[in-house]
Amino acid sequence: MLEFSQTLVNGLVTGALYSLVAIGLTLIYGVLHLSNFAQGEFAMIGGVAAYLLVREGLPYPVAVIFAFFAAGLIGLVVHFLAFHPLRKGEHINMMLSSLGVSLFLVNLAQYFFSPTPQVVESALSGRTMQLAGIYVSQQRLLIVGVSIVLCLLVYFLLEYTRFGRAVRAASLDPETATLYGIPIYKISFLTFILGVALTGVAGALIGPLYYVYPTMGISLTLKAFVVVVLGGMGNVPGAIVGGLIVGVIESFAGGYISSGFQDAIVFGVLFLVLVFRPQGILTKVQGEKV
Repeated sequence: MLEFSQTLVNGLVTGALYSLVAIGLTLIYGVLHLSNFAQGEFAMIGGVAAYLLVREGLPYPVAVIFAFFAAGLIGLVVHFLAFHPLRKGEHINMMLSSLGVSLFLVNLAQYFFSPTPQVVESALSGRTMQLAGIYVSQQRLLIVGVSIVLCLLVYFLLEYTRFGRAVRAASLDPETATLYGIPIYKISFLTFILGVALTGVAGALIGPLYYVYPTMGISLTLKAFVVVVLGGMGNVPGAIVGGLIVGVIESFAGGYISSGFQDAIVFGVLFLVLVFRPQGILTKVQGEKV
């Protein structure tokens, strides 16, 4: 029973990270209708930023905050150079552009950073706490705590602020939203920056546990797509729940079957969802209007 609980906790921690990345991805998809294949690279940017800042002597918590702004700043540049010029074209053009952005950022990191995995130093990594017989590192508790706070802030932002209402309007019906005076391009721009900045925080949180390296974002992007398909594209609560589900499945697959089958089982779940519930587990089926 103790092993089961330990595996469950580890899965929830991993799932919290997946949820952060997936929230950013689903926000961007909801407003820009962009399947951003470069999403994971912004986690890499956040991780690299945290590593460099900690190496220069900044406290790790401060580095995590700076990772948010570093990923957002790079996102600002990427949006204007790679996506804004394509905004009036077919959505597939922006999707292909995101693939190019992904390759560019990976190669840029390999040239200026290091192809060798680097660990982000955190005093919390070596400290553990015992909760009901389960040993949990304080770094993992920090991951869960930060993820919960950010998820709640995003939910509050979307549900109870003017910006959130504009985001939801732009997501549901951009043409009508434009008629009501909502600046669609500005909302899209700000949503993109928010989405990649959240992913940057996830990268900074990953650093002390799983290392930072240029290609780390590829796996995160794939897992984030599994999460958003599971929870429903454009569905923020679905991204949160889906992230936790994927993290737990991955943890139990590694703990009770084999770590080599983790990805196979996760993508097997994706296949089943696409076959039996393609709209996602938390998205209601909408009848066709006549």
